[in-house]
Amino acid sequence: MCELGERLRAAREEKGLSLKEAARALALRVEVLEALEACRFEDLPEPALARGYLRRYAHLLDLDPGPLLALFPQSSMPRPPEAKPQKKAPWLWILLFLVLPLAFGGYLLFQALRPAPPQVVEVAPPPPKPPERYRLRVVSTPPGARVYLDGFYLGQTPLEAPPVEGGRRLLRLELEGFEPVEAEVVLDRDRNLSFSLKPLPKPEASPPEGGAGKLVLKLEGRSWLRVRRGEERLYEGIPEVGAELSFDLPVEVRAGNPGAVRVILEGKDLGPMGEPGVPLTRTFGSP
Repeated sequence: MCELGERLRAAREEKGLSLKEAARALALRVEVLEALEACRFEDLPEPALARGYLRRYAHLLDLDPGPLLALFPQSSMPRPPEAKPQKKAPWLWILLFLVLPLAFGGYLLFQALRPAPPQVVEVAPPPPKPPERYRLRVVSTPPGARVYLDGFYLGQTPLEAPPVEGGRRLLRLELEGFEPVEAEVVLDRDRNLSFSLKPLPKPEASPPEGGAGKLVLKLEGRSWLRVRRGEERLYEGIPEVGAELSFDLPVEVRAGNPGAVRVILEGKDLGPMGEPGVPLTRTFGSP
């Protein structure tokens, strides 16, 4: 299995999800997720749509979509080489040399004797009816949220999207510092949608280097982070490079790019949290 599929499968199993459960949560066919985890890119739809599905799957599994999209091929998979034709046996050439003249002569005689066929006027079928399209307007409080429709980026709120194809569509809003919002929208008419975004809890303030009973995370590069204490979510988002986040112990930390997160536990520098681009979850302090 390729690296992209292995990361997706491992993250899904870590969350205790089956392929059917994940597909149901994303409103996708199970075959799409199977193709992503098996890296059967030739079984996926066009690359732009497939990358949108990969981004949504990564969010469901609490993965940073950036490193996964970098592993997704930029172009369609090459076709398998065509099999070389087998050489015909010599006796076949002899048979063709004897039979072809007789067959050709019979064909000419048949054409000369048969009556002219009646002329048939073919009527072209009517062109297929194009799918219905509807206008979509999205606003949010606060404004400036990024809007995705089935994984495709449409713009920021307030948004007046051009007419889009109707049907059941998945809408997602993202704004740094706020919880993302996902909603299934049935586009059977023009829609005006409004969302109120819920702010994420802010990290606890403390001296930069921390001390006894403290964990400090220094961002030396871009990485998605989620920090929890039991069922309480203390932080989730992508901090700015150079930011320092401090938390009281114990906490559980999950990083999408652990190589960019330096860990200082009770004043001791432990170095990077893990390997670059390999999502990791670690617990610091006694549970």
